[in-house]
Amino acid sequence: MTDFKNLLIYTAAYLISFITGRAGISALSSIFLIGIAVFFYLTEYKKTGEILNLRGLMALGLLGGEGISRLQLSRLSTEWTISTWASFFFFYFIFYLTSGLSENILRKRIHKKKETPSAFTLGLAKRFSITFLYRIIILSIIVLSWSAFIFEAIKLGFVPLFTVDTPHAYSYFHLKGIHYFTTLAILVPGISMLYLEYRKTNGLRPDIISILGIIMPLVISVLLVSRFQFMFAAILALFVAGLSGRKYNLWQICLIFLLLVSVYVIITIERAHSVEYLNGIFEMKDPKTPIFITQPYMYIANNFDNFNVMTEKLTVHSGGLRMLYPFLTLTGLKFMNPDFGMAFPLFTTKEELTTVTLLYDAWYDFGLPGIIIFGVILGVVTGFILFEHKNNSNPFTRLIYAELAFYFSVSFFTTWFSNPATWFYLGFSVLFYQLY
Repeated sequence: MTDFKNLLIYTAAYLISFITGRAGISALSSIFLIGIAVFFYLTEYKKTGEILNLRGLMALGLLGGEGISRLQLSRLSTEWTISTWASFFFFYFIFYLTSGLSENILRKRIHKKKETPSAFTLGLAKRFSITFLYRIIILSIIVLSWSAFIFEAIKLGFVPLFTVDTPHAYSYFHLKGIHYFTTLAILVPGISMLYLEYRKTNGLRPDIISILGIIMPLVISVLLVSRFQFMFAAILALFVAGLSGRKYNLWQICLIFLLLVSVYVIITIERAHSVEYLNGIFEMKDPKTPIFITQPYMYIANNFDNFNVMTEKLTVHSGGLRMLYPFLTLTGLKFMNPDFGMAFPLFTTKEELTTVTLLYDAWYDFGLPGIIIFGVILGVVTGFILFEHKNNSNPFTRLIYAELAFYFSVSFFTTWFSNPATWFYLGFSVLFYQLY
């Protein structure tokens, strides 16, 4: 009953945002969308007790992003079409509804809750096998990723961190098929946090493998000069730790935040992007807007305007081929037609601003029906993960949960589930889940 009440509030808020937006009152339109995003997050937090609650994070990432976009602070901002408004409205409505229904159905069908065995009930043999599993997974990925990285560096003849005046060095550091394994290391810090929590539960101190599992992947991301790889690995580890019940003091949170920002800034400098370059392409209405406001604003807001441009200019839908791209890539079928990507151009407000929202490819494939289908599928999967997380029978559920939490939090940034790397990481996570 509560879910339906929340959806009524959501519908009313969205309708007011739509009316005020069409009337040109962008600030009020923005306030209602940001307000409903915060409302859903706080409601889910109160219901689940989880800071990282998936339905709430999706609201903050998507609805909050829509609200920021409605501020229209850049000259690149456009008036949203009816298709854009309808797509954004229906997706979260369907996602929220189906995730709640699927979770409730699973809970009713499985009455007996499985608990993780305590340290007292686990036999020595089982404790040894679980410890061995964690160690072999961590070491195997570290060796695999570093081997792939070294192979790429030798083959390509450079390491991105040590290049000079090359803004997009990382973009050229890719060997087909090999680079997936180089970046697979970003899962290891999260797995190491699961291992550390397991050792703590059994009265054991951290060992060298758990420490290496945190440090070595972060070193690779810095060598690659990849802000995404670094942030994903670090945030995934923090998310897994939080989901495992680890509490942080305020000074620890501040220290972690400062370290992340420091490394992010260093990597940004190494990418050789100038302030003039960024200000030149964002076209803010107020040219005096500081870059530390302009950059995050545009990395959120313009993505929704890119979606809007697509609804205006796209004449023929791709019939599922955009969302099938990971399957075609990972199976090698894409190479049977080298011009595959050229058949589906990217519609954006400006050539340099190519990031899009989570929903871009779903609409590109089928229009509004694609948005609805995507909402149903993602909602059902989310409901299953929420159920498994509460059931707490497999620690690797927390790894998958943390990955989804990251993708939902930054759902404004790109089409995560049309990215082969996303499915590559999720595929290995599911494999670890099965091994456990």
